[in-house]
Amino acid sequence: MENNCECKESSIEEGIFGEYFPSENVKYTSTEITDEDANNSLKPITIKSYKLINKNRMEVTLITWGATIVSIKCPDKYGKIEDVVIGFDNLENYMNKNINEYIGSVIGRCANRIKSGKFTIDKKDYKLSLNDGDNHLHGGNKGLGRQIWDSFIDNCCVVMTYLSPDGEEGYPGDVLTTIKFKLTQQNKLEINIRATTSKPTVLNLTHGVLFNLAGHNAGEEELRKHCVSLNCDRWIFTDVNDPIPTGGIRGVGGTVMDLRIPKNLGDAMDKVPPAGIGFDHNYCVLKNWQPSLTFMARINHPDSGRVLEIYSDQPGLQFHTCSNFPLSKNGDDNDNDDDDDDDDDTVTQVSHEEVLDSKQFDELESYASYDGDEEAEQFHSRSNLMNNNFSQSDTETMPSTIKSSLPFIPGKNDSKYTKFCGFGIHPQNYPNAVNIKHFPCSILRPGQVYCHDLAFKFGIQLKNYM
Repeated sequence: MENNCECKESSIEEGIFGEYFPSENVKYTSTEITDEDANNSLKPITIKSYKLINKNRMEVTLITWGATIVSIKCPDKYGKIEDVVIGFDNLENYMNKNINEYIGSVIGRCANRIKSGKFTIDKKDYKLSLNDGDNHLHGGNKGLGRQIWDSFIDNCCVVMTYLSPDGEEGYPGDVLTTIKFKLTQQNKLEINIRATTSKPTVLNLTHGVLFNLAGHNAGEEELRKHCVSLNCDRWIFTDVNDPIPTGGIRGVGGTVMDLRIPKNLGDAMDKVPPAGIGFDHNYCVLKNWQPSLTFMARINHPDSGRVLEIYSDQPGLQFHTCSNFPLSKNGDDNDNDDDDDDDDDTVTQVSHEEVLDSKQFDELESYASYDGDEEAEQFHSRSNLMNNNFSQSDTETMPSTIKSSLPFIPGKNDSKYTKFCGFGIHPQNYPNAVNIKHFPCSILRPGQVYCHDLAFKFGIQLKNYM
């Protein structure tokens, strides 16, 4: 299906990304569920896709699973089109929590961490799910990025909506979120987020799209060639051993955190302590005096000439370089069919099929059988891997445990995503803001409208001015 919007030389194509049967593994033990309900629930659920195309040969593909950005294709300075977004070819991989936690999806209800998963609003205490050790991260085990969104085309835009029910992941209030995606003729992807609530609640939404401007499969070597600048003069201090903010805000001047002047990303990563971690830090944005969107960051890849600028109205941003991705165990991210490799016992070649083989996960000590929680089970796909389930206690730490045990994350076009394969810049409120009084307020009340506008603007730099 194709719908030409009002913008000249622009179009939106609607399609089907995949289908799944949510109740394939569900055991109906409740007497409230009738045979008719069970039969209806076996019908496949369709995940839609939308391709936004402008006159400059730029394409953005979205899906209704998690309001995810699957791909962004744009030309380099030679006119060569590349996909610069890290992601997957199929629905099974997006739904598979073992390899995909938040890649490319909307993040919420609350982006980043909430200490101990606890907060208090109007003298009432709330306890959220714990999915990051003793803390709550990115909305929990089934946040907004792991839900199916309703969608429709509105002229030049794709609009997606999701109603998060009261109590989902422990959050109070029914929260209705609407996200509007628009690709302009200036190669700008505009994302407008609005939300309302029925009860006072915490809300901090962002988008978790990950980039490598050399191409989604270019890996660490090309990532290190990027040049980065952030419009941030302070950063949220956290202890090396504890990712929760202490409440301290420190200036970047004279430190390795200072990215106000463009720097080579590889050199900057090497200087961030502890060694080998790279960036995963929350910065305070230097806001505009005008009510327009604030320039937040600029990143370019000199060899391809691609440039990405990020604009938003939020007070902070999370900048990270995919340090939580698996460290390649192959010794070489690129396939090498050299006969000499056959005699090297230290190199283990692993295929996509082997990584996604459920038997491999059965051998992990931390992998456990599933004993309950039908609600979580019904969101598993039909793939063999996703038919393996966790106990509730293991879901809190399992994704990072399995991810670190893999040789790579199997991505689009047989790509192998490993540590430092890309970067993310996610505009948002400060982490754990609900529990730190001098941080910007993150509480949304009935009658208020949560607003977050952000934009990813792509361009080409013909000469190296940075």
